[in-house]
Amino acid sequence: MEREATRTMRKTMVAAHTGCGIHPDNTMASFREGIQIGADIVEVDVRVTHDGTPILLHDDSPYLHTHTYAQLNQPDIRSRLHPSYQTYEIATLEQVLRESGPLELKLNLDLKSIASIEPTVQWVRKFHAQKRVYITGCSDHMTKRYPDMQVMLNTPDELLPQQALHYAAFADSVCREAKEQGYAGLNMNGGTCRQQMVDKAHALGLKVWVYTINEPQRLDWFATMGVDAITTRKPGRLFEILRDC
Repeated sequence: MEREATRTMRKTMVAAHTGCGIHPDNTMASFREGIQIGADIVEVDVRVTHDGTPILLHDDSPYLHTHTYAQLNQPDIRSRLHPSYQTYEIATLEQVLRESGPLELKLNLDLKSIASIEPTVQWVRKFHAQKRVYITGCSDHMTKRYPDMQVMLNTPDELLPQQALHYAAFADSVCREAKEQGYAGLNMNGGTCRQQMVDKAHALGLKVWVYTINEPQRLDWFATMGVDAITTRKPGRLFEILRDC
């Protein structure tokens, strides 16, 4: 009964993981797939080029540290980052913010490097997008330096044996840290999220997001748990599950 009440009171948002369709991760084509399917949130990875341009890219590369965006986006260079860039141009954070703005689409910007923090903040502010952008990933000390940004606390990818055994204490510690340091909520690996964490976080006014959940049974489980957002590469399937809730 408790789970049913939680589920009916809270709307779980669908967060489309970059690469949720047929197009390669972190391309504008992939980003648009998330929009077209109607996701509440679209997640992208952000790194920065040598000239400080935030781009959509997951893995680090030596070329990021020696090339400007204009240089990096040349076909003969960008294909060295990944074979998919033979066909697709490198997408920028500016493009994502500009295209998502009129839709008031929420974004999960997964920062992959410390160097990407300041340029990302500058672009988010330029588009006045603070209320619809959430920062995950490399975000240490951001809540103090940029209090206008919505930052999610990244919890551990795996539970230590002691944390698993004394999960209630672990949940108390995590939620207290997030609240005291001004985080908007928790960004959790699905394997570490339990009902106790969700209940404690919600009691403190914190959001709980889980990633990256693709299996139907697990999508249903977290929707029933009442998390605030589920990041998935199967947003269509998650929509079906949520309609049945």
